[in-house]
Amino acid sequence: MLKIGFADYYLDNWHANNYPQFLRDVIAQNGLDARITHAYGICDAPGGLTTQEWCRQREIAPAGSMRQLVDSVDAILVIAADNSAWHEQVCRLPLESGKPVFVDKTFAPDLAAAKRMFALAHAHGTPVFSSSAQRYCQSILDYQAAHPERPKFVSTVGPHTLESYAVHQLEPIVALMGPGIRRLKAFAVGSAVTQLILDYGDGRLASFMQSPQPYAEFNFMVSDGETGQRLLSDDRNFYHNLARVILDFLFTGKPPVPERETLEIVAVIETALTARRHPDEWFDVKG
Repeated sequence: MLKIGFADYYLDNWHANNYPQFLRDVIAQNGLDARITHAYGICDAPGGLTTQEWCRQREIAPAGSMRQLVDSVDAILVIAADNSAWHEQVCRLPLESGKPVFVDKTFAPDLAAAKRMFALAHAHGTPVFSSSAQRYCQSILDYQAAHPERPKFVSTVGPHTLESYAVHQLEPIVALMGPGIRRLKAFAVGSAVTQLILDYGDGRLASFMQSPQPYAEFNFMVSDGETGQRLLSDDRNFYHNLARVILDFLFTGKPPVPERETLEIVAVIETALTARRHPDEWFDVKG
């Protein structure tokens, strides 16, 4: 049986609260020999459940330390979805384990940290991958299956902030168009709205618009330069699609998302944060 562990900064958050059931659904549907057995949070959620209570409610054993968690399981999910600044610390022992590690969005708060995390994983032979669930929207998967060539243009709209939610729009862009974004420009459209143009340098472009509350619903448009198509993101199947991909990775140790793509997404976010302070200027995306 594949024993799966959850590691987090604190466990009482939306992703950690819901991902166990997504995984259990897929395990049951496919008759997989796997179970979530242990969990560990560095601290308790402010004003939320303690690690002990979180584990009791989900029938998961609380590990006494990160070391105990890593030693007790065969594969690890590092969540801390809203605390990516802590990912490097939460990930250290998992990335030294040699066991498959899924790191929830956003992989790292900046490119330097992302490179250190991958370097640590490589040094210990640890398979690792990270992704937003939006990469696995069924409409995106269907489009990719029907269109093996890269599109010339992708347009995305979504909610919240660059630091925590940009990955949900950038993941589909890079999944559809591939890595290789050369430069980007931000436009001065308001203090709480981010509008970007991403330039691949070969005639292909992507646009990105992010607005805070009230929610801007996720929207993806794709074009070959002649015709366009809307890719729906509101079917919610992406969570179970991602759970299937995670489980396949945990069993095989083969990352489904190339490291280069994850690093580029982090680099684009980092560059966009700078570009917002200097609207209408082009900034190179560093590799």
